Amino acid sequence: METGACYYRGLRGVAHIDEGRPDVRSFDLDWQVTAVPEDVARSGLQRMRARLEREGWTFVDTGVDRPGFRFRNPAGEDGVQQVEHVDARWYRETGTYSVSVYAGCGKLPDGFDEYTWPERDWVPEAVPGAPLTPPAARSATPR
Repeated sequence: METGACYYRGLRGVAHIDEGRPDVRSFDLDWQVTAVPEDVARSGLQRMRARLEREGWTFVDTGVDRPGFRFRNPAGEDGVQQVEHVDARWYRETGTYSVSVYAGCGKLPDGFDEYTWPERDWVPEAVPGAPLTPPAARSATPR
């Protein structure tokens, strides 16, 4: 996880030119796990996509050469700030399942320290049920 600087706006911005606020940060979380089987990855991607859709996130695009997607949070769109987004991908070559989440400027909770953020061990498991069948491969050449 990384945090970024957020700056004062309006008249306060004039008094604090290029000075980041100490109580507000942006957040970027990149997470990945390797050796994830394809059926497990596709199941996870489907569940994540369904939840984002249920919560009103806006679909942006899918992976052209690998399974995945990008969603953005329409509640953050104001033409000035970067919108929050979620990217999820699965890389067949390495079996890497990767999720990247960005959140624009927000107030830090009391006691927050980005350098002591806990890391957890986690091993994905297949969800019970029928296995997922990937779509058939298609040629990249137009017909």
